[in-house]
Amino acid sequence: MKLRSNILLLCVFILISVILSASSNGADKIYAIVNDSIILKSEYDFRISLLDNSTMFSKSIADSLKANMLNIMVDDKILQIIADKDSIYIDTVILEKDVDRRIEDVKVNFKDDAEYQAYLKQNGITEEALKKNYLDQALKMALKQQLLMKKQINITVNENEIKSFYEENKDSFFTPLSADLYHISVVVQPDSTAMLSALQKIESIFMYIKAGNDMGSAAKEYSEDKSAKNKGIVGYVNYKDLPQELAAFLYMNSKEETLLVTQSRNGFHLIKILGANGDSIKFQQVVVKLPVTKADSIDAKNRATEIVNEISLKNMTFEEAAEKYSDDPSTKKEGGLLGKVAIEMLAENIRESLNSLGEGEVSGVILGDFGYEIFMMKNKTGGSISSYDDVKNIIASILENKKVEKEIDAMIEKEKKRVLVKVLE
Repeated sequence: MKLRSNILLLCVFILISVILSASSNGADKIYAIVNDSIILKSEYDFRISLLDNSTMFSKSIADSLKANMLNIMVDDKILQIIADKDSIYIDTVILEKDVDRRIEDVKVNFKDDAEYQAYLKQNGITEEALKKNYLDQALKMALKQQLLMKKQINITVNENEIKSFYEENKDSFFTPLSADLYHISVVVQPDSTAMLSALQKIESIFMYIKAGNDMGSAAKEYSEDKSAKNKGIVGYVNYKDLPQELAAFLYMNSKEETLLVTQSRNGFHLIKILGANGDSIKFQQVVVKLPVTKADSIDAKNRATEIVNEISLKNMTFEEAAEKYSDDPSTKKEGGLLGKVAIEMLAENIRESLNSLGEGEVSGVILGDFGYEIFMMKNKTGGSISSYDDVKNIIASILENKKVEKEIDAMIEKEKKRVLVKVLE
């Protein structure tokens, strides 16, 4: 036994020497060693970066996960060591099929693949990384289940445990109201003379810069935005901090190197992309604002009211009205469909109007960010606490997983006493 331990230590120290040599030659650095397994610094940094970029967790949860990340990764390695000792092998081909199905289940929550990809980019993750994450989770769960079976540990949950958990955590089973949300957007626009004047101005600036003149100088002289003081340069800014329509345009054109022209609620933008980095973008712009008056706002509200009347008189359906009248080009072809939306995430004035709206009913005219909105909801779900019968299977799974984790944690803690763990940083 002593000879075996000495050989093991010798192998580990040889491994450390090889690792350190590789690191000094520019290879990936090793962050920690667990027996003969290694944890790469790049792998650790990647997991931390996912938490930094993700919007899936609250800051407190993300900070807690980051603080314990190394321990989590070490425990994963020890779990595999335990499984190897018990000759447990998991067929990953079967797991990969389950992961593919899980990815497809995720995709159905998005309007199309472009929206799905945008969500992944917003959270700083690729589909390949998401699949790997799901596969790692599935592998860990399969290993745990097989270990319990191998050691003949039977996990059960009774009805009293389930009912007690439900009563103690009833508020957590409140399902927020969500629905397929449709809208018709009526933008407040200046009269045609003012619009034409602004368009001619941005076109003349465009031609001025195309002729070889400096864009920074043009921004300082002509731009009507606060960025003019900085030669029109907007330093790296998160897409979510920009007006939605401008963010969507910049995201779709983030790799363009030519001068771009677009319109947002703020006016016309002449844009040059300077760089894009994950969920942020840096650009230079000249902005010509669209002057709107109180009369323009009243006109937009009157147009929105007329649309509501047309729908209520059944002269056209909501979808037909959206396709004909909506000023939102991204949704009008789909009859105004925004997709499945959690109503609580909307602005307070919109949320209050929608909470009392019935299935398929059309709202009144609601003030929006840059105009007026009309809404309709279909396929409403939630807005109440789920019944015991609806969630008892979920609770049973939660309680079962807790008991599984307790048994597995005990195995890992016991194995830790026999495992060499060395952190190199």
